[in-house]
Amino acid sequence: MQPNPLDGIWRLVEARAIDQHGQPLPPPYGHAPLGTVQIQDGRMLAALCNGDAGLAPGFAREYVSYGGPCGFDGEQLTTEVDLSARPDWLGAPQIRQAELTGDRLVLRPPLREYGGVMQRRELIWERVWRPRG
Repeated sequence: MQPNPLDGIWRLVEARAIDQHGQPLPPPYGHAPLGTVQIQDGRMLAALCNGDAGLAPGFAREYVSYGGPCGFDGEQLTTEVDLSARPDWLGAPQIRQAELTGDRLVLRPPLREYGGVMQRRELIWERVWRPRG
């Protein structure tokens, strides 16, 4: 199996969102986002949540996790979801535009609705561990 240049453990350092008209939205995982992605041996596992100490009244803590077999073609990370906290993601591919620069990875999910608002998100990751070899 060809090594995947994304193999390793990644830490979420920033998450941004804009609406469908290009207007900035509050950070989707708060000002202290928590997230990790592990990619190894053709599988991916991700978990992300709002890591802020407190939330404003009426706001829910955003959380997502999913995983499955994955592949990277140099421009897209595609995961065939076989486990997820969101049942509607099971059995369907999750495709992210991916930009890798050294140990920095930017993932961009497609435009989709979150909390009733169509959004484009950008997730910025840094690699914290790389397998040897």
